[in-house]
Amino acid sequence: MPLQIRHLSPQDVLGHETTLWKYLSFEKFLDFLLLKRLYFRRSDKLSDPFECLVPPEMRSPCTAIALPPEELDLLAAHERYINSARPKVFLNSWHINEYESEAMWKLFGGQGHSIAIRTTFGRMLAQLAAHDLTAGKVLYKDMIKDDCRIADLFDFALLKRKPFEHEREFRLIYINEQGDENPRLLDGLGLHIPVEPAALMDAVYVSPLSEPWQFELTQTIVTGQGLSDRLIRSTLFNLPGTRR
Repeated sequence: MPLQIRHLSPQDVLGHETTLWKYLSFEKFLDFLLLKRLYFRRSDKLSDPFECLVPPEMRSPCTAIALPPEELDLLAAHERYINSARPKVFLNSWHINEYESEAMWKLFGGQGHSIAIRTTFGRMLAQLAAHDLTAGKVLYKDMIKDDCRIADLFDFALLKRKPFEHEREFRLIYINEQGDENPRLLDGLGLHIPVEPAALMDAVYVSPLSEPWQFELTQTIVTGQGLSDRLIRSTLFNLPGTRR
């Protein structure tokens, strides 16, 4: 089945020129660039323990009393789903922003030698069109106050709590129906989807906190792949008239 786009809200439709970023440690960038693959993390192994879950406040006794029967049925089904379907969900995340983000450098790039790869929604569609993936913009909700209609695994994967709204996330979702027999599995934590980096990314940004030798190392590797014209040294923290 080809790539499917899921919209949880009419406002979530992205234009083909929408800019997407992925912030990576240098080692993860090398994995992407040299081995030509995107890493997908198992949803129940991510840092947020409530990924793809109804948050605990929705399951509290006080909340349950006020819920209509159909929503109580959903919560019961959700409890069954936690142990069976959730480990099948693998995620790859991107940041939606026209500009590079200081916060994302810190959160996902780490300090020092890290990389941000930039693409557009249109490039991503063209590169991943043949893959059995579902993709969509994450919707951030107050799970108690807001109306949250959850129909399937993909809805769970595209809903997050309000405190994570700064991430402005676009997600690629892979459902592993083959279990441990899937040849794409790297280990118990993640799997890979093959891509062509040169077709997917339109720029490679080196962290504004990187040292000169780290930029030179990146430049050598990127040039070796024939992509030197896409390499950019971030000037996010440069004072006017200065060079790092």
